[in-house]
Amino acid sequence: MRNKGFTLVELMVVVAIIIILAAILIPRYLDVTESAKTAKCSANQKTLEAANGMYMADPLNTDTEEVADLANLAPTYIVQLPTCPKGGTYDIDNGYVTCSYTPTHDRNF
Repeated sequence: MRNKGFTLVELMVVVAIIIILAAILIPRYLDVTESAKTAKCSANQKTLEAANGMYMADPLNTDTEEVADLANLAPTYIVQLPTCPKGGTYDIDNGYVTCSYTPTHDRNF
């Protein structure tokens, strides 16, 4: 009578294949999440720049300069201030928003 089941060699081959796939996919996953955070940060910067533009174009606003503190944009020009997904802080200078953690987004659009 023949025993049913897998041999040790077959199980080791399956485990080796799983380890190889994990070694390939885990770094790829980490790269994707990092690029998603960078894209989110860039989108947040553009959103804050648009809110600053609305602040400067508001006829009820007597100050023609850009907003000194981004917190002054909420809740009139933006519902809630976005937070950097990488833990940085946003600052504004000459109408451009920068993040303390990531380089500024490409302005050639």
